[in-house]
Amino acid sequence: MNTTSNWIIALHQQKPSNFKLAIMGQEIVIKTEKQYEDNMIAVFELQEKEELTADDLKQIELMLKAGEKYEAEHL
Repeated sequence: MNTTSNWIIALHQQKPSNFKLAIMGQEIVIKTEKQYEDNMIAVFELQEKEELTADDLKQIELMLKAGEKYEAEHL
């Protein structure tokens, strides 16, 4: 399991009352500024890996799209 998967699992396990991040099919939906910040940190950490797999690259792409969508709608 990659870092991003661990991050998403950790968020789900915390289950804060305002938790709204969801993976819908192959899309990540960010609903709060905190989720946006966590998402961008996770992207940076994932990009720091020495060798990125195809799954890592796909996950980075999904996370960046989610970040861009959040930025366009909320920032």
